[in-house]
Amino acid sequence: MSAASWNAGDADLDDAEILAVAAPPRINLAGACRILLIGHGRHGKDFAGEILSARYGMRAVSSSAFCAQKAVFPLVSDLYPDWAACYEDRANHRELWFHAIAAYNLRPGPTLAEQILAENDIYTGMRRRAELAAAREFFDLVVWVDASERLPLEPSGSMELTADDADWILDNNGAPEDLVVEVDRLVAHIVDQMSLADAFARHG
Repeated sequence: MSAASWNAGDADLDDAEILAVAAPPRINLAGACRILLIGHGRHGKDFAGEILSARYGMRAVSSSAFCAQKAVFPLVSDLYPDWAACYEDRANHRELWFHAIAAYNLRPGPTLAEQILAENDIYTGMRRRAELAAAREFFDLVVWVDASERLPLEPSGSMELTADDADWILDNNGAPEDLVVEVDRLVAHIVDQMSLADAFARHG
């Protein structure tokens, strides 16, 4: 696949082709750490999550699909035949999704982040500053996926977070294969930090 045909956010365009060139996972990080992937719409967050899942065994779910079922479709069930149709139309109604998720997190019981992390290692696509403040303690690392050199940004009405909120930035301004390399660098950092933590735990 050429870089010219790459549309960063379309995690299903030819991802199998890109992930097929990746070596089998050398490290299984399932359950070892929790990552929050943030960034503007269509900038490649889901694809980064797929790479982490395919190469390093991290458990991931499409948070957009999760949100469609739990938070958004119940509000617009008269407009769509099912949650899947609502999900497919999400790019046209990002501000609605933003406010629907905010309202969902005000309900009694576990938050969206808590529900996702109950069975997964990765939350993809948080957008509200209040949600990040409430959930930051759940994550070992916040990662910003950046494709701003080749794709437009979201308006502030649907995205409050910025790269300054992240601990690490994945550069997704190149070809798809380059994002695989970027994710490998991220994992090397995670493993280094885990090794340091283990050393401190052993030696005090």
